[in-house]
Amino acid sequence: MGHTHQDHFSMMYSEEPDHHPTGFQFISPSLTTYSNLKPAIRVYTLDGIHRKSTYRPLKSETWLLDLNRANERNETVWKLEYDSVTAYNMTWMVPDTMHQLYKRFKQDKGFFDKTFWKFKFHEQPDSSCDDNCYKYNLCEMITGRSRDPNICKDISLDKQEEFFLRHKMC
Repeated sequence: MGHTHQDHFSMMYSEEPDHHPTGFQFISPSLTTYSNLKPAIRVYTLDGIHRKSTYRPLKSETWLLDLNRANERNETVWKLEYDSVTAYNMTWMVPDTMHQLYKRFKQDKGFFDKTFWKFKFHEQPDSSCDDNCYKYNLCEMITGRSRDPNICKDISLDKQEEFFLRHKMC
């Protein structure tokens, strides 16, 4: 996948027949500007520094730099774009809950558009995601470490082979 400058995640699944979720990758937005994307940072709150710490992510926050204000007034102001608890109603970020989030995106394109797609491009007004784009993004979410084109078969992605050749997943 390389780096994308965009805000998204990718799931990893076991290679066993049940393909259960085993991990996920947060792909954070870029601090540098790129193709009309605002500079952004991601901050994680971990379950840590107590006797039974797991150090697992409890929440993520994505902050955007107000470029207009920085350019016009020479002021650095970061604005909270969203946090995972409010946007996705998640309080524990582990493979199973991230897989449940993926399933919610798959079942509800309106929720996908309102959250994931909007955050991926920082509310660009001219961006929209048609049916093929939607399926492409769903497939991208579940191919974190798979070269198996069958992993996206239930999504009915047009040109699946082309998708996997272009991404050269490992």
